[in-house]
Amino acid sequence: MVATAATTKFQARRLRGYGKSTAYSLGVEEEFQLLDPATYELTPVVDAVIGSVPEADRGQVKHELMQSVVETSTTVCSNVEEAVADLTRLRRLVLDGAEAAGAVVASAGTTPISHWEGQAITDRPRYRDIVAKLQWVARRELIFGLHVHVGVDSVDKCMYVFNAIREELPLLLALSANSPFWQGATTGLQSSRIKVFDAFPRSGTPQAFPGGWDELEVMLARGKRTGLIPDHTYVWWDVRPHPEFGTLEIRICDAQARLRDTASLAALVQALVAWHGDRFDAGIAPSELPPQMLIEENRWSAARYGLDGEMVDFTNDTLVPTRHLLAKVLDRVEPVARRLGSGEWFDQIAGMLHQTGATRQLDAWLAGGRSNTAAAEQLVRDTADF
Repeated sequence: MVATAATTKFQARRLRGYGKSTAYSLGVEEEFQLLDPATYELTPVVDAVIGSVPEADRGQVKHELMQSVVETSTTVCSNVEEAVADLTRLRRLVLDGAEAAGAVVASAGTTPISHWEGQAITDRPRYRDIVAKLQWVARRELIFGLHVHVGVDSVDKCMYVFNAIREELPLLLALSANSPFWQGATTGLQSSRIKVFDAFPRSGTPQAFPGGWDELEVMLARGKRTGLIPDHTYVWWDVRPHPEFGTLEIRICDAQARLRDTASLAALVQALVAWHGDRFDAGIAPSELPPQMLIEENRWSAARYGLDGEMVDFTNDTLVPTRHLLAKVLDRVEPVARRLGSGEWFDQIAGMLHQTGATRQLDAWLAGGRSNTAAAEQLVRDTADF
């Protein structure tokens, strides 16, 4: 791409974040459900929860689209240990604020009980704009995600990793699957959340951009000129570059009830980004990109079966058990995780391989006589157990 002076100036402004943070630093965003303690229905008390948070911390405890949801975001953390310390502090703020507001807190990709109809929308310009444009698609977005930002020290490295990590995203979804309920019913899916969110435009697995940031920037600029895409935050892909933060943001994971599961996923995401980043630093040419259709097939398997399905192994185009493919990836990146100092949290992925959040919910549901309330109670206990 031949850049004009105006384009070059625009890019310099947009890319100022890359290289500001330490390579492979972390930021983690969690979304929490605010529930009535008697019925476990969602309750719109986010203003009261945030109002109870100390002024100095309010930038990290925020509104989301619906008033029964609260989002937290860590500061920039140099490693998983720092992120866990901040996540622990933020969870305590949310739990204390909810208690003061007469609510309890749960975290999962969807709620076992509440329906989307009648949920109060947060009265803010961004959310009003999204609902006005997307209507029913936005109003039914009663879902909760876990987003992990990983610092990258150059935009070229970020786009190299962006293209490469796309094929591993379905494994992250399978491991994080934690939303077997929708509209108060079991769905037969392990991640109902991801299929609900697929109704959004500019969601799902992104296309690859072999031309790097210049190619992506041209697309975003055209979207902005048309008025369809005000800025890159209106692109809701499973992974996206975040130029203001200088990060690669992984967005595919369901929200996790247990803090240790959030930490384990953050450790894995960080290790994956660093593994691909090491290849970039070594001058290794990008691998051949697998067909988008087959990545989507793996993503569907993750949503439907979690870890109990099969996926295409792109190294030899064979269908293998998802757990085997994930174990292969874990073995590959484990040395990187240990180098980054996150080996303790990486080791805890072994427990998630036996029981994901979705299977924990379903086990509680069955043990309670197919009771959605029992599943909700389990989520509340797990969310508070840290």
